[in-house]
Amino acid sequence: MLKIIRVDNYKSFKECKDGWDELLSRSRADNIFLTYDWIDACIRHFFDEEKLLILNAYDNDRLMGIAPLMIRSHRYFGLPVKSVCFIGTGVSDRMDLIVDGERERIVDAVMGYLMDIRKEWDFIDLEEIPEGSGTFRAMEGYLAKNRIANIPGPSKKSFYIPMDSTKENVCTEFSRKFRKKLRKIENKWHGLNLNFERYTGSRIDEDRIFPELNSIEGRSWKGDERSGIFSKPASMEFHREIFSIFSKGGFLDLSVLNLDSRPIAYIYNYLYGKRSYNYSIAYDKKYSSLSPGTLLMLWALADSSSKDIAEFDFARGEGNWKSRFAREFRIHNRVRVFKNNIYSGFLHRLQSGVMPYMRRIKFLHSLWMRSKGWLRWD
Repeated sequence: MLKIIRVDNYKSFKECKDGWDELLSRSRADNIFLTYDWIDACIRHFFDEEKLLILNAYDNDRLMGIAPLMIRSHRYFGLPVKSVCFIGTGVSDRMDLIVDGERERIVDAVMGYLMDIRKEWDFIDLEEIPEGSGTFRAMEGYLAKNRIANIPGPSKKSFYIPMDSTKENVCTEFSRKFRKKLRKIENKWHGLNLNFERYTGSRIDEDRIFPELNSIEGRSWKGDERSGIFSKPASMEFHREIFSIFSKGGFLDLSVLNLDSRPIAYIYNYLYGKRSYNYSIAYDKKYSSLSPGTLLMLWALADSSSKDIAEFDFARGEGNWKSRFAREFRIHNRVRVFKNNIYSGFLHRLQSGVMPYMRRIKFLHSLWMRSKGWLRWD
Protein backbone atom coordinates (compact mmCIF):
# COMPACT_ATOMS: atom_id res chain seq x y z
CA MET A 1 0.00 0.00 0.00
CA LEU A 2 1.27 3.47 -0.85
CA LYS A 3 2.12 5.81 2.01
CA ILE A 4 2.71 9.55 1.62
CA ILE A 5 5.36 11.13 3.84
CA ARG A 6 5.31 14.93 3.97
CA VAL A 7 8.55 16.93 4.04
CA ASP A 8 7.83 20.48 5.19
CA ASN A 9 11.16 21.71 6.59
CA TYR A 10 14.63 22.16 5.14
CA LYS A 11 16.34 19.84 7.63
CA SER A 12 14.12 16.94 6.56
CA PHE A 13 14.63 17.86 2.89
CA LYS A 14 18.41 17.53 3.31
CA GLU A 15 17.88 13.96 4.48
CA CYS A 16 16.26 13.18 1.09
CA LYS A 17 19.47 13.79 -0.87
CA ASP A 18 20.71 10.19 -1.08
CA GLY A 19 17.50 8.81 -2.54
CA TRP A 20 16.45 11.82 -4.64
CA ASP A 21 18.76 11.62 -7.67
CA GLU A 22 18.72 7.82 -7.59
CA LEU A 23 14.93 7.84 -8.00
CA LEU A 24 15.20 10.58 -10.62
CA SER A 25 17.59 8.45 -12.69
CA ARG A 26 14.96 5.68 -12.81
CA SER A 27 12.07 7.97 -13.73
CA ARG A 28 10.76 9.23 -17.08
CA ALA A 29 11.04 12.77 -15.73
CA ASP A 30 14.85 12.66 -15.44
CA ASN A 31 16.09 16.16 -16.31
CA ILE A 32 18.46 18.81 -14.98
CA PHE A 33 15.68 20.91 -13.39
CA LEU A 34 14.56 18.11 -11.08
CA THR A 35 18.00 17.23 -9.70
CA TYR A 36 18.48 17.61 -5.96
CA ASP A 37 21.09 20.36 -6.41
CA TRP A 38 18.75 22.48 -8.58
CA ILE A 39 15.78 22.08 -6.21
CA ASP A 40 18.00 22.76 -3.20
CA ALA A 41 19.30 26.01 -4.72
CA CYS A 42 15.74 27.10 -5.62
CA ILE A 43 14.66 26.65 -2.01
CA ARG A 44 17.60 28.52 -0.51
CA HIS A 45 17.63 31.45 -2.94
CA PHE A 46 13.97 32.05 -3.79
CA PHE A 47 11.92 31.01 -0.77
CA ASP A 48 10.47 33.92 1.17
CA GLU A 49 6.89 33.29 2.19
CA GLU A 50 6.88 29.93 0.40
CA LYS A 51 6.51 26.73 2.44
CA LEU A 52 7.88 23.31 1.57
CA LEU A 53 5.33 20.67 0.62
CA ILE A 54 7.44 17.79 -0.71
CA LEU A 55 5.43 14.56 -0.80
CA ASN A 56 7.36 11.29 -0.85
CA ALA A 57 5.41 8.18 -1.89
CA TYR A 58 6.58 4.88 -0.40
CA ASP A 59 5.51 1.35 -1.25
CA ASN A 60 6.43 -0.42 1.97
CA ASP A 61 9.93 1.01 2.54
CA ARG A 62 10.77 1.66 -1.11
CA LEU A 63 10.66 5.25 -2.38
CA MET A 64 8.50 5.25 -5.53
CA GLY A 65 7.62 8.89 -6.09
CA ILE A 66 8.47 12.48 -5.14
CA ALA A 67 6.19 15.48 -5.63
CA PRO A 68 8.53 18.52 -5.33
CA LEU A 69 5.89 21.03 -4.27
CA MET A 70 5.56 24.23 -2.28
CA ILE A 71 2.75 26.40 -0.94
CA ARG A 72 3.17 29.92 -2.27
CA SER A 73 1.52 33.05 -0.83
CA HIS A 74 0.90 35.65 -3.53
CA ARG A 75 -1.74 37.69 -5.36
CA TYR A 76 -4.22 36.29 -7.87
CA PHE A 77 -6.40 38.90 -9.63
CA GLY A 78 -5.22 41.19 -6.84
CA LEU A 79 -6.59 38.84 -4.18
CA PRO A 80 -4.41 37.19 -1.49
CA VAL A 81 -4.11 33.46 -2.17
CA LYS A 82 -2.11 30.37 -1.30
CA SER A 83 -1.37 28.10 -4.23
CA VAL A 84 0.33 24.71 -4.49
CA CYS A 85 3.09 24.93 -7.13
CA PHE A 86 6.17 23.06 -8.18
CA ILE A 87 9.40 24.13 -6.50
CA GLY A 88 11.26 26.09 -9.17
CA THR A 89 8.19 27.59 -10.80
CA GLY A 90 9.42 30.57 -12.81
CA VAL A 91 13.05 29.44 -13.11
CA SER A 92 12.71 25.77 -14.15
CA ASP A 93 12.04 24.76 -17.75
CA ARG A 94 10.75 21.28 -16.85
CA MET A 95 8.61 20.36 -13.84
CA ASP A 96 6.95 17.09 -12.98
CA LEU A 97 6.43 14.39 -10.39
CA ILE A 98 9.41 12.07 -10.05
CA VAL A 99 7.93 8.60 -10.40
CA ASP A 100 9.25 5.06 -10.67
CA GLY A 101 6.31 2.73 -10.76
CA GLU A 102 2.62 2.82 -11.59
CA ARG A 103 2.11 6.52 -12.35
CA GLU A 104 -1.68 6.61 -12.03
CA ARG A 105 -1.48 5.05 -8.57
CA ILE A 106 1.15 7.49 -7.35
CA VAL A 107 -0.60 10.53 -8.88
CA ASP A 108 -3.85 9.45 -7.20
CA ALA A 109 -2.08 9.19 -3.85
CA VAL A 110 -0.45 12.63 -4.21
CA MET A 111 -3.64 14.33 -5.37
CA GLY A 112 -5.62 12.59 -2.65
CA TYR A 113 -3.22 13.90 -0.02
CA LEU A 114 -3.48 17.43 -1.42
CA MET A 115 -7.26 17.27 -1.27
CA ASP A 116 -7.04 16.05 2.35
CA ILE A 117 -5.07 19.19 3.29
CA ARG A 118 -7.16 21.56 1.18
CA LYS A 119 -7.62 23.92 4.14
CA GLU A 120 -3.98 24.92 3.61
CA TRP A 121 -4.39 26.18 0.02
CA ASP A 122 -6.80 28.02 -2.28
CA PHE A 123 -5.91 26.31 -5.56
CA ILE A 124 -3.27 24.10 -7.19
CA ASP A 125 -1.28 25.47 -10.14
CA LEU A 126 1.11 23.02 -11.79
CA GLU A 127 2.82 23.98 -15.06
CA GLU A 128 5.57 23.00 -17.52
CA ILE A 129 4.61 19.31 -17.28
CA PRO A 130 5.90 17.45 -20.38
CA GLU A 131 3.05 15.60 -22.03
CA GLY A 132 5.18 12.52 -22.64
CA SER A 133 5.68 11.75 -18.96
CA GLY A 134 2.05 10.74 -18.47
CA THR A 135 1.60 12.85 -15.30
CA PHE A 136 -0.86 15.30 -16.83
CA ARG A 137 -2.99 12.50 -18.26
CA ALA A 138 -3.05 10.76 -14.87
CA MET A 139 -4.09 14.00 -13.17
CA GLU A 140 -6.90 14.50 -15.68
CA GLY A 141 -8.13 11.01 -14.87
CA TYR A 142 -8.10 11.67 -11.12
CA LEU A 143 -9.89 15.02 -11.46
CA ALA A 144 -12.56 13.60 -13.77
CA LYS A 145 -13.12 10.58 -11.54
CA ASN A 146 -13.56 12.77 -8.47
CA ARG A 147 -15.43 15.58 -10.26
CA ILE A 148 -13.04 18.29 -9.11
CA ALA A 149 -13.15 21.72 -10.79
CA ASN A 150 -10.05 22.41 -12.85
CA ILE A 151 -8.74 24.40 -15.81
CA PRO A 152 -6.39 22.49 -18.12
CA GLY A 153 -3.88 24.46 -20.17
CA PRO A 154 -2.97 26.49 -21.95
CA SER A 155 -0.52 24.00 -23.41
CA LYS A 156 2.75 25.27 -24.91
CA LYS A 157 5.26 24.02 -27.46
CA SER A 158 8.83 23.20 -26.49
CA PHE A 159 11.06 22.92 -29.57
CA TYR A 160 14.00 20.53 -29.92
CA ILE A 161 16.41 19.08 -32.49
CA PRO A 162 17.09 15.32 -32.33
CA MET A 163 20.73 14.54 -33.07
CA ASP A 164 21.24 10.94 -32.04
CA SER A 165 20.44 9.15 -35.29
CA THR A 166 20.55 12.13 -37.68
CA LYS A 167 23.51 14.06 -36.29
CA GLU A 168 25.47 14.07 -39.53
CA ASN A 169 22.56 15.45 -41.56
CA VAL A 170 21.64 18.01 -38.89
CA CYS A 171 25.18 19.31 -38.52
CA THR A 172 25.71 19.43 -42.29
CA GLU A 173 22.56 21.54 -42.61
CA PHE A 174 23.59 23.98 -39.89
CA SER A 175 27.22 24.12 -41.07
CA ARG A 176 25.95 25.24 -44.47
CA LYS A 177 23.64 27.85 -42.94
CA PHE A 178 26.42 29.09 -40.64
CA ARG A 179 28.94 29.52 -43.48
CA LYS A 180 26.34 31.34 -45.57
CA LYS A 181 25.49 33.70 -42.71
CA LEU A 182 29.17 34.28 -41.91
CA ARG A 183 30.04 35.09 -45.55
CA LYS A 184 27.18 37.55 -45.73
CA ILE A 185 28.42 39.34 -42.62
CA GLU A 186 32.07 39.37 -43.73
CA ASN A 187 31.12 40.74 -47.16
CA LYS A 188 29.25 43.61 -45.51
CA TRP A 189 31.75 44.35 -42.72
CA HIS A 190 35.32 43.79 -43.91
CA GLY A 191 38.11 43.03 -41.47
CA LEU A 192 35.95 41.57 -38.71
CA ASN A 193 37.84 39.37 -36.29
CA LEU A 194 35.17 36.94 -35.06
CA ASN A 195 36.05 34.06 -32.76
CA PHE A 196 33.80 31.29 -31.46
CA GLU A 197 34.42 29.39 -28.23
CA ARG A 198 32.60 26.52 -26.55
CA TYR A 199 33.10 25.35 -22.98
CA THR A 200 31.88 21.98 -21.73
CA GLY A 201 33.01 19.48 -19.13
CA SER A 202 34.41 20.18 -15.68
CA ARG A 203 37.36 22.41 -16.63
CA ILE A 204 35.59 25.75 -16.95
CA ASP A 205 37.27 28.85 -15.56
CA GLU A 206 34.36 30.10 -13.43
CA ASP A 207 36.11 33.28 -12.31
CA ARG A 208 36.59 34.41 -15.91
CA ILE A 209 33.59 33.07 -17.82
CA PHE A 210 30.73 33.80 -15.39
CA PRO A 211 31.54 37.56 -15.29
CA GLU A 212 31.78 37.51 -19.10
CA LEU A 213 28.23 36.15 -19.39
CA ASN A 214 26.99 38.66 -16.84
CA SER A 215 28.66 41.51 -18.74
CA ILE A 216 27.16 40.48 -22.09
CA GLU A 217 23.66 40.29 -20.60
CA GLY A 218 24.14 43.70 -18.99
CA ARG A 219 24.77 45.20 -22.44
CA SER A 220 21.74 43.45 -23.99
CA TRP A 221 18.06 44.39 -24.10
CA LYS A 222 17.56 41.94 -21.23
CA GLY A 223 19.89 44.05 -19.14
CA ASP A 224 18.01 47.22 -20.06
CA GLU A 225 14.70 45.66 -19.03
CA ARG A 226 16.15 43.78 -16.05
CA SER A 227 14.62 40.60 -17.40
CA GLY A 228 17.77 38.48 -17.70
CA ILE A 229 18.92 35.64 -15.48
CA PHE A 230 21.57 37.86 -13.86
CA SER A 231 19.46 41.01 -13.57
CA LYS A 232 18.17 40.66 -10.00
CA PRO A 233 20.19 39.87 -6.86
CA ALA A 234 18.41 36.62 -5.90
CA SER A 235 18.55 35.31 -9.47
CA MET A 236 22.18 36.38 -9.82
CA GLU A 237 23.24 34.56 -6.65
CA PHE A 238 21.22 31.48 -7.61
CA HIS A 239 22.86 31.21 -11.03
CA ARG A 240 26.30 31.96 -9.62
CA GLU A 241 25.95 28.96 -7.30
CA ILE A 242 24.40 26.72 -9.96
CA PHE A 243 27.20 27.70 -12.37
CA SER A 244 29.78 26.57 -9.83
CA ILE A 245 28.01 23.31 -8.91
CA PHE A 246 27.20 22.33 -12.48
CA SER A 247 30.66 23.30 -13.71
CA LYS A 248 32.22 20.84 -11.29
CA GLY A 249 29.68 18.18 -12.33
CA GLY A 250 30.32 18.71 -16.05
CA PHE A 251 26.75 19.93 -16.64
CA LEU A 252 27.51 23.21 -18.42
CA ASP A 253 27.53 23.79 -22.19
CA LEU A 254 28.52 27.40 -22.94
CA SER A 255 29.11 29.09 -26.29
CA VAL A 256 30.61 32.58 -26.64
CA LEU A 257 31.10 34.83 -29.67
CA ASN A 258 34.03 37.27 -29.49
CA LEU A 259 34.65 40.29 -31.70
CA ASP A 260 38.27 41.48 -31.53
CA SER A 261 38.65 39.52 -28.25
CA ARG A 262 35.55 41.24 -26.81
CA PRO A 263 32.69 38.84 -25.82
CA ILE A 264 29.51 40.03 -27.55
CA ALA A 265 27.11 37.06 -27.35
CA TYR A 266 26.55 33.93 -25.28
CA ILE A 267 24.46 30.78 -25.28
CA TYR A 268 24.04 29.36 -21.79
CA ASN A 269 23.05 25.67 -21.84
CA TYR A 270 22.94 22.80 -19.37
CA LEU A 271 24.26 19.43 -20.51
CA TYR A 272 22.56 16.47 -18.83
CA GLY A 273 21.86 12.96 -20.04
CA LYS A 274 23.31 13.74 -23.50
CA ARG A 275 20.78 16.55 -23.87
CA SER A 276 21.81 20.20 -24.15
CA TYR A 277 19.13 22.43 -22.60
CA ASN A 278 19.19 25.98 -23.98
CA TYR A 279 18.51 28.05 -20.85
CA SER A 280 19.48 31.58 -21.89
CA ILE A 281 20.88 33.55 -24.80
CA ALA A 282 21.95 37.20 -24.92
CA TYR A 283 24.00 39.53 -27.09
CA ASP A 284 25.43 43.04 -26.91
CA LYS A 285 22.79 45.26 -28.53
CA LYS A 286 25.56 47.50 -29.88
CA TYR A 287 26.31 44.76 -32.42
CA SER A 288 22.74 43.74 -33.25
CA SER A 289 23.30 44.52 -36.95
CA LEU A 290 25.68 41.54 -37.05
CA SER A 291 22.91 39.17 -35.87
CA PRO A 292 25.29 37.80 -33.22
CA GLY A 293 22.70 35.60 -31.52
CA THR A 294 21.68 33.88 -34.75
CA LEU A 295 25.29 33.51 -35.89
CA LEU A 296 26.37 31.98 -32.58
CA MET A 297 23.40 29.60 -32.49
CA LEU A 298 24.13 28.34 -36.01
CA TRP A 299 27.75 27.79 -35.04
CA ALA A 300 26.81 25.95 -31.82
CA LEU A 301 24.39 23.66 -33.65
CA ALA A 302 26.96 22.89 -36.34
CA ASP A 303 29.65 22.32 -33.70
CA SER A 304 27.47 19.79 -31.88
CA SER A 305 28.67 17.11 -34.30
CA SER A 306 31.88 16.97 -32.28
CA LYS A 307 30.08 16.68 -28.94
CA ASP A 308 28.36 13.75 -27.28
CA ILE A 309 24.92 15.35 -27.65
CA ALA A 310 21.86 13.37 -28.62
CA GLU A 311 19.43 16.29 -28.52
CA PHE A 312 19.47 20.08 -28.54
CA ASP A 313 16.51 21.21 -26.44
CA PHE A 314 15.28 24.81 -26.75
CA ALA A 315 13.34 24.35 -23.50
CA ARG A 316 10.21 26.30 -22.58
CA GLY A 317 8.89 29.23 -24.56
CA GLU A 318 7.42 29.47 -28.05
CA GLY A 319 9.59 32.29 -29.37
CA ASN A 320 9.36 32.60 -33.16
CA TRP A 321 13.15 32.44 -33.41
CA LYS A 322 13.12 28.87 -32.06
CA SER A 323 10.86 27.61 -34.83
CA ARG A 324 13.40 28.93 -37.36
CA PHE A 325 15.93 26.41 -36.04
CA ALA A 326 13.76 23.48 -34.97
CA ARG A 327 10.80 21.72 -36.59
CA GLU A 328 9.94 19.24 -33.85
CA PHE A 329 8.36 20.08 -30.52
CA ARG A 330 6.87 18.59 -27.39
CA ILE A 331 3.81 19.82 -25.55
CA HIS A 332 4.05 21.21 -22.03
CA ASN A 333 0.85 21.22 -20.00
CA ARG A 334 -0.57 23.21 -17.13
CA VAL A 335 -3.43 22.40 -14.79
CA ARG A 336 -5.15 24.54 -12.16
CA VAL A 337 -7.31 22.81 -9.56
CA PHE A 338 -9.93 24.54 -7.42
CA LYS A 339 -11.54 23.18 -4.28
CA ASN A 340 -15.24 23.30 -3.50
CA ASN A 341 -15.70 26.43 -1.41
CA ILE A 342 -16.92 29.96 -2.08
CA TYR A 343 -13.53 31.66 -2.33
CA SER A 344 -11.88 29.07 -4.57
CA GLY A 345 -15.05 28.84 -6.64
CA PHE A 346 -14.90 32.60 -7.18
CA LEU A 347 -11.25 32.33 -8.31
CA HIS A 348 -12.23 29.54 -10.67
CA ARG A 349 -14.94 31.68 -12.27
CA LEU A 350 -12.52 34.59 -12.65
CA GLN A 351 -10.01 32.39 -14.47
CA SER A 352 -12.46 30.36 -16.53
CA GLY A 353 -14.90 33.15 -17.42
CA VAL A 354 -13.49 36.64 -16.95
CA MET A 355 -10.00 36.04 -18.40
CA PRO A 356 -11.20 34.43 -21.69
CA TYR A 357 -13.59 37.38 -22.16
CA MET A 358 -10.80 39.91 -21.54
CA ARG A 359 -8.49 38.15 -24.02
CA ARG A 360 -11.12 38.57 -26.74
CA ILE A 361 -11.32 42.35 -26.16
CA LYS A 362 -7.97 43.75 -27.26
CA PHE A 363 -8.24 47.00 -25.29
CA LEU A 364 -9.20 45.24 -22.06
CA HIS A 365 -6.44 42.64 -22.45
CA SER A 366 -3.83 45.33 -23.06
CA LEU A 367 -5.04 47.25 -20.00
CA TRP A 368 -4.99 44.07 -17.94
CA MET A 369 -1.41 43.20 -18.89
CA ARG A 370 -0.22 46.68 -17.89
CA SER A 371 -2.14 46.56 -14.63
CA LYS A 372 -0.84 43.07 -13.89
CA GLY A 373 2.75 44.24 -13.93
CA TRP A 374 1.98 47.35 -11.92
CA LEU A 375 -0.07 45.61 -9.24
CA ARG A 376 1.98 42.38 -9.34
CA TRP A 377 -1.12 40.27 -9.99
CA ASP A 378 -0.71 36.65 -11.15
